[in-house]
Amino acid sequence: MLPELKQLAVDTLRDPKGAAPRVLALGLPQQVWWSILALVVVLNAMVYGLFLSFQPPIGILPQITNNPIGYALATGGMFVGLTLLFDRIGRALGGQGNLATMLVVVTWLQSVQLIVLTVLSVLGLIVAGLASLLSLGFSLYFFWMLVVFLNEAHRFDSLGKSFALLLLGHLGAAFALSFLLLFAGIAPVGPV
Repeated sequence: MLPELKQLAVDTLRDPKGAAPRVLALGLPQQVWWSILALVVVLNAMVYGLFLSFQPPIGILPQITNNPIGYALATGGMFVGLTLLFDRIGRALGGQGNLATMLVVVTWLQSVQLIVLTVLSVLGLIVAGLASLLSLGFSLYFFWMLVVFLNEAHRFDSLGKSFALLLLGHLGAAFALSFLLLFAGIAPVGPV
């Protein structure tokens, strides 16, 4: 199954519209997807922590941006929040997806993103300028892949609804994360 998943990851990058139905049809149990998402959060934090050692402290929230554990908690919360919001908001927009399909979308695309950004981070150690440009380009392309996958998962009749879902979901997740950080007593440091 691993070679098929590798090919599906490549196909996700080459042809998101063609890969989305195949990813959604993988048929893995929901518990497996939650476990994969947790693994992606941990691996993301490990990679982040490794590359953090190569640069000076960054960000207006150093408790999170300069700490792999804080980063893992924030990204894990963001991924779970997006999964829930993509489900609820998508159905409010007339979508036919559910929590299980949104979990597949978020987990799969975050897995692919982790692989690509890890490769780009290693490239950044060699050719920083090129890696930065490629990273920016991939970030934009990632949002396009997410729109395509959301469209397929919710069976929307237009990419416009998927784009609206992407915006509303990210705004909702950012608001929720901000509220949780405020509740936890974590405040921005320096000029905002």
